[in-house]
Amino acid sequence: MELATVLDRLAVDTLVTEYARAVAGGDPEACRPLCVPGAVLDDPVLDVRQENRGRTVPRPQGRDEGPRPYQHLIVNRRVAFERREGEVGDLAVVDADFVTPMRSNGPGRIADTVRGGRYRMRGVRTAEGWRLSEVVAQEVWQGGASVAGPN
Repeated sequence: MELATVLDRLAVDTLVTEYARAVAGGDPEACRPLCVPGAVLDDPVLDVRQENRGRTVPRPQGRDEGPRPYQHLIVNRRVAFERREGEVGDLAVVDADFVTPMRSNGPGRIADTVRGGRYRMRGVRTAEGWRLSEVVAQEVWQGGASVAGPN
């Protein structure tokens, strides 16, 4: 493996980690600097989707009504580089799994939920470094428990 490929792999891995940290913060706007203009963002953990025009559109449930992430782990990352005009390394595809513990504080109760699923992310090399052009998450499972909280 060439040194340039290793450096690209590390840069893409760092980008995915920064995305995970932004999701853990529960703020889709924190993801914007990690993406190219017009990127597609469809992530049920954030409860938003970002259309090609770059506008953030809440999902029907709305972020304020549902559980919020307090940790977001993106694991089992597989990074592959695709060719563009005969050159290797301008485009990256990341397949990964995620696990997200979430908490919802409602009147008189605290609900803990854990969600898991898979990501397909696409990255592109820009003048500023690697950025995400597409993030599509598919939730595969969900589980949790509710407990009585302070009134």
